[in-house]
Amino acid sequence: MPDRFSALIDPGAFTIVVAGTVLACAARCGWRDFGAALREAGALAKPGFDAEANRKALALAVTAIRRDGPRRADPALPPDRALGLMLETYLRHGSLEALHRIRRSERALDEARRVAAAQVFAWAGELAPVFGLIGTLYAFTQLAPPSGANAIGVTLAAVATSVLSTLYGALLAHLACYPLAGAIERRGFAREEQREALADWFVEQIAAPAVHPHDGRTHLRGVA
Repeated sequence: MPDRFSALIDPGAFTIVVAGTVLACAARCGWRDFGAALREAGALAKPGFDAEANRKALALAVTAIRRDGPRRADPALPPDRALGLMLETYLRHGSLEALHRIRRSERALDEARRVAAAQVFAWAGELAPVFGLIGTLYAFTQLAPPSGANAIGVTLAAVATSVLSTLYGALLAHLACYPLAGAIERRGFAREEQREALADWFVEQIAAPAVHPHDGRTHLRGVA
């Protein structure tokens, strides 16, 4: 089994496929977007949207706003950047219009980042098999051994490199690039859904009239 596994390792073919895919993908989308996509992929290993922590922070903010008013309240901001910016905007302006404006802006930016990162890995998935083919063509150039060399050994090595280059291209595309693009999309959709649900709840709470404790008491006629 170890011998069979070692037969699937070809550093030269691997370098051609991976390095070629990275360089071609970065050339197509730009190093800035490529780096942003790598950061999005790295974020997949971290915990996702913390709905409980953000819900608790918004609930405390609602209590502070009802007690002190939006201009005087000073609650802690939620850990999520977009929700924190939404709350900070409302506290600064005291306006639902400003709140909705920043919500739309942050939603559009988050969607743009998600789509761009997923597109980078989708492009990488398209390019990886191409560089697998390039590795195959490179291996074919080694089929003519120099004089005095072991013709059979050189030919078998070239054939193995050509086959492994194609294999590496397919594996890189379908086991790394396309799955990462899908995972970024799914994580982004889930985060947006949870964030929007909490933002809608917050808006409903601050838009509702405040209920004071004495409002619920029964008043007798003629008694203040």
